Amino acid sequence: MAKKNQYGFKTPQRRSVFNESGHKVGGELSGGECEIHQAQSIVVNNNYLFSQKTDDPKKAVKVFEEKFIYAAGLIFFSKNDVEIKISIKSNRNIIFEEKKYKGSKYFNKLGLEFDYIKLDEHPKEVSLEFKSNINSKVTIIHFDHGNVFHKKFISSELKPHYYNSKRVITIPEQFYLKKNIEITHSKNEKFLIILKSCNRCQRLLPINNLDERKQISFSNHCVKKAPCQHSTFSNYKVLNLKDLDDKQIKELNINDGFIKSYYGHQLECKACKKFFVNAPLNPLRSSTQQREDSLRRRAFELLIGKLLKKKWIYHEFRISNKKEFDVEIWKKFGKKCFKCSKFIKNPREMDLDHTMPLSMLYPLDKTATCLCSKCNSAKSDIFPVDFYSNEELKKLSEITSINPKIINSRNSNQIVVDLIKENRDFIINEFIYQDQYLKERNGKRVADSILHSLQKAIDNSLNPFKLI
Repeated sequence: MAKKNQYGFKTPQRRSVFNESGHKVGGELSGGECEIHQAQSIVVNNNYLFSQKTDDPKKAVKVFEEKFIYAAGLIFFSKNDVEIKISIKSNRNIIFEEKKYKGSKYFNKLGLEFDYIKLDEHPKEVSLEFKSNINSKVTIIHFDHGNVFHKKFISSELKPHYYNSKRVITIPEQFYLKKNIEITHSKNEKFLIILKSCNRCQRLLPINNLDERKQISFSNHCVKKAPCQHSTFSNYKVLNLKDLDDKQIKELNINDGFIKSYYGHQLECKACKKFFVNAPLNPLRSSTQQREDSLRRRAFELLIGKLLKKKWIYHEFRISNKKEFDVEIWKKFGKKCFKCSKFIKNPREMDLDHTMPLSMLYPLDKTATCLCSKCNSAKSDIFPVDFYSNEELKKLSEITSINPKIINSRNSNQIVVDLIKENRDFIINEFIYQDQYLKERNGKRVADSILHSLQKAIDNSLNPFKLI
């Protein structure tokens, strides 16, 4: 944090335009309330398996005008190393997400989705499996499964935002599941969790009372100017105060029925912030904001090129192959948009897609995809696995020569992430200090956005670290 203060970098400022504002935009809860619950815990000795039947398929509603999504989400922590597997079983197959978790006192989040078209494909069972070499206590902050549903998900307009590259930050909140399932043989422990209200979806979701900067379901409100002085953002009325004893009230430092947050939290959860605040505002960006985004993308391209010691692909390809790069990609894809098969008359009418997102540190290279402008706009900056079907992913892997494991992943480019770690001093002390990045526009510097975006990409990698 000292370096951050020394160099003056700050989180990008919030835009001044709001589509729907006010404390109670979704119902009675304003975002300034909370409940105190006791966390569940299980003791894992070798392995522990919990299975449960899925919800009633008759209650399922199609989302994005096309399909059903059944999801399972978990928020937990353990001081010991554990392996975790979430599985969803259907008549067709079993899909699962595995995670090797290195023990710490911080929370971790997992989420798994199963997409299907017909109700008879509705999954039958959800299971949660823990493995550990030693006796390990796993504290469960939240576990739930069910069909993804929000009344605004009926429209297809929110689909690109649901599947974008930032989804790792909002899972499992963006499933909009509303219950907390009690796990068999678990027990309530002394650890207390704070569930804060969201003023849009009206859910009570966890905040991290061990370390507020290690955010869970809500982003912090004031960081640089902490402690937060905005009452609704930082003072939470305890709705179930009568259920707490004096010891618990003292432990959480509850005064006059309120809990005080040092950094404060946004009134809306991360999912609602993503779908119902940021999504409507993005098309309203000013020319200055669009220029900032352009500079940030160009900075990513330049930095990736420097770290990989590669020149601009058009120049490098021309020298190495005696051909034009865009012409080669256009021909490789049969002069058609890979997604919709629309014929593209010439390379000038083609949109070159990075295939793997630039925001996650993947460069534009020979693995690029030929798309029409409409499909490229729809794909935006999301991972291939969130845009293409399984058959399309397999075909795309063959055409681009991208490893199937990578093209089916949602992780940042680990090669570039490791190089960023090795070259931190160069990035912070030299690269970011170019004049074009330090100019202030509306009180904001592109340098701040670049560092902020780099940190998000690093956080999404297999080996995250703090850039500053």
